[in-house]
Amino acid sequence: MSNTSLPASHYITKGIQITIVLAVCIFGFKSYQKFQAKKDLLAALSIHTSESASYEQFYQEDAHENILQAMYHLHNGVSTGKTPTEIINEVMAADEKEWFSSEEPEKLPLRKELIRDALINNYNHCLKLGIFEDRLNLKALSQGELPTINSGPSEGEKVIILNVISSRALPGAEKLLPNMIITPPFRNKDQRRTFKLTEFDITRAKNLAQQLSRAGLIEKPAYNTVIKYYEKFSK
Repeated sequence: MSNTSLPASHYITKGIQITIVLAVCIFGFKSYQKFQAKKDLLAALSIHTSESASYEQFYQEDAHENILQAMYHLHNGVSTGKTPTEIINEVMAADEKEWFSSEEPEKLPLRKELIRDALINNYNHCLKLGIFEDRLNLKALSQGELPTINSGPSEGEKVIILNVISSRALPGAEKLLPNMIITPPFRNKDQRRTFKLTEFDITRAKNLAQQLSRAGLIEKPAYNTVIKYYEKFSK
């Protein structure tokens, strides 16, 4: 029998074919990993933007943990190259029956808008305060703990979570996600003691009360109480 060797072009062709197959496999695996990571991210964020998490917390501590963890997952979403609005809209586009248990489906757009606005506003606050620049802060957020400010006059201090509508005007309001503001702390006890509401603060509280009322989250008597409470500060 004659021992004939295959031409070099044959081995080159085989090598190219194997390389292509490996490249396709690697690309497919990476694409799957990316798809799964995005799926996990949206699922995690949806937990913190659900109707129960946003409006039905039993304890203020849990409500605070929820918004801080939402900031963590939102930041991870932005790290993929999308804007906060795009990430939240993807979450909000999920099946409403899966994420929202409201018996008033006509109220869902208003309730979702309140959640979206609160998350975007607080994300921007965290961005301005340099919260996302520190790995320790990211770890704190992931655990629902208050992060440290890395930018501005309050650098080195922990943020605090204030409310647009005081619980004195609306008991339980401190547990509503749209009512929370991540902000720098008061510089000293005197500043806290002498703090006075501005016209902006009053108007914002009234507007939020109106939105909560329209969304069916507070009853008309509660809305009227909030309005009366803040009207006395305008006099």
